[in-house]
Amino acid sequence: MTEPAIATSAHPQRKAGSQPPAGPEAPRTPSTTGWLAFSALAWLLVTLLFYRTAFTGEAGDSSLVMAAILLPQVVQANLLAGVAVGLWSTLVLGRRKPWAERGVGRWAVGTAAGLLTGTLASGAVLLAYGMSARAVGVVAIAVGVAGALGGALGAIRPARILAAGLSATLLVLVFLNVVALFSTPLLDAFGSGDTAADRYSANGLLAGTTAIIAGLLAGLVAYWRIRRAAARSGDTPKWPVYLAAGASAGLLLIVAHFCTRLGVAQLLSMAEGEISADTEILSFIAASRLNTGLVVLFVGAITTTIAYGRTLPKAVRD
Repeated sequence: MTEPAIATSAHPQRKAGSQPPAGPEAPRTPSTTGWLAFSALAWLLVTLLFYRTAFTGEAGDSSLVMAAILLPQVVQANLLAGVAVGLWSTLVLGRRKPWAERGVGRWAVGTAAGLLTGTLASGAVLLAYGMSARAVGVVAIAVGVAGALGGALGAIRPARILAAGLSATLLVLVFLNVVALFSTPLLDAFGSGDTAADRYSANGLLAGTTAIIAGLLAGLVAYWRIRRAAARSGDTPKWPVYLAAGASAGLLLIVAHFCTRLGVAQLLSMAEGEISADTEILSFIAASRLNTGLVVLFVGAITTTIAYGRTLPKAVRD
C-alpha cells in the first residue's frame, strides 16, 4: 500500500517571521551638490588670487581704501563657498548619520563646515597678504564670519531651492566681476565724459543694466536647475518653489553686503589722513551694490515665475 501523495508547492515555504525578499532598489540619481561646492571653492580661490594686489603690505591710506573697495568681492565669494560646502556637508553626512539631517544637528554641521571654509580662507589672507596686523585681522574676521554664516544658510531646506540659488549666484558673481573688469570701456559706451555729471549718469546706467541682466541670468539658471531636479525626482514643483529659487541669488548678495559693511568701516577707521572724498565714493559703491542685490532679487524671482507660467497648459475654450 502506497502512502498518499503530499502536494507540495513549487516554491519553498518561508519561515515564520521572515520578510519577503526586497525588490531591486531604484538607482540613486547622482547629486550635483558636490560639484557645486567644488565650483564655489574654485571661485573663492580665483577671487583670492585675483584681488591679492588689493591687500598688500604697502602702508598708507590708499591701500586701506583699495582694500575696502575690493573686500566685498572676497566676502561674496566666501559666503557662496560657505553655503555650498554647508549644503553638501549636511546632505552627505545626513545620509550616514540621521542626526545630521534633523534640527540642531543639521545647523551645527552646516555652520561647522562653513566656518572651516572661512577659516581656511582667512588663513590664506593672513599668510599670503602682507598687510598690517590690524588690517589683515579685519579682513580675516570678515571672511571668517561670512563663511560661518554661509554654512548656517547651507542647512536651509528644501535643498533643491538652495542648490538652484547657489548655481544662479555663482553665475551672477562671475558676470559682475567680468563687468567690473571691463568697466572703463563700458562706461565710455554709456556716455561717460569729462564732467562729474556725465560720469555719475554713466555709472548709474551701467549699474542698472548690469543688475537687470544679472537678474535675468539668475532667474533662468534657477529655473533650469529646478526643472532638472524635478525631472530626476519625478515630481512637479509649484510656483513658490520657482519664486524662491529665483530670488535666492539676490538674497545672498544682500546678505554679503551687510557682512561687508562692518569690515569696510573698520578699514576706513584706520586711515590717518582725511579721506572724506574716498568715503563718499565708497558709500556710492555700497549703495549701488545693495541696489544690485535688490534688482537681482526681484528680477530673478519674476523671471522664474514667468518661465514657470509659460510651461502651464493653456485653457481650452469651449
